[in-house]
Amino acid sequence: MSLFLKKTVKDAAIGIWEINETVEELFGRVKLSRKEKQYYSLLKSPLRKKHWLSYRLILPHLVKREELSNIHYDEFGKPHLDNGVRHLSVAHSGKFSAMIVSPTKSVGIDIEAMSPKISKISHKFLNKKELKQDFSGHAMESLYLIWSGKEALYKLYGKRDLLFRENFRIFPFEFQQEGTITGEISCDDFHKEYPLHYQTIENYILVYAIDQ
Repeated sequence: MSLFLKKTVKDAAIGIWEINETVEELFGRVKLSRKEKQYYSLLKSPLRKKHWLSYRLILPHLVKREELSNIHYDEFGKPHLDNGVRHLSVAHSGKFSAMIVSPTKSVGIDIEAMSPKISKISHKFLNKKELKQDFSGHAMESLYLIWSGKEALYKLYGKRDLLFRENFRIFPFEFQQEGTITGEISCDDFHKEYPLHYQTIENYILVYAIDQ
């Protein structure tokens, strides 16, 4: 398969890969460093291997040839390029993997396959203000938009020990198939609002954030 979607926005580029290949086919198409091969050898699930390998097939579509380098993860699990020329975030769900890169801004991305089951766990990530919102009409999609919005902000912030209910807020919105909402990170002495851009793709939702 090839790149399913590519879009360029202000300060960033986004790519989505639809995975129809086998693990062996994906592995044969990428060049891994020794450190990456070591990391890959620790992955157990075939689906996890597919997601991890497909990120590397997206990258050449989003950066210049001379900017290509290996991907490594810092102590917080945030991905980076070895040469440090781009900010980077990745996500995966089901048959899709997604990546966003920026030369100057911190970024975060999430993609999720939507299912009605999210209503059973919504109390785990909605705060008191979000619980008061009326999601009638698009309840499932709205809950996934909140979840994915917070996930994108979590990745943009790039550090652990933040809780979705306590440190993130998604401001009231009316769900559309594509649009922009507002989210907030609040922790210790840090408080900042961010635009969150989203779109639906089949039964998936894609959300991304770019620092301003």
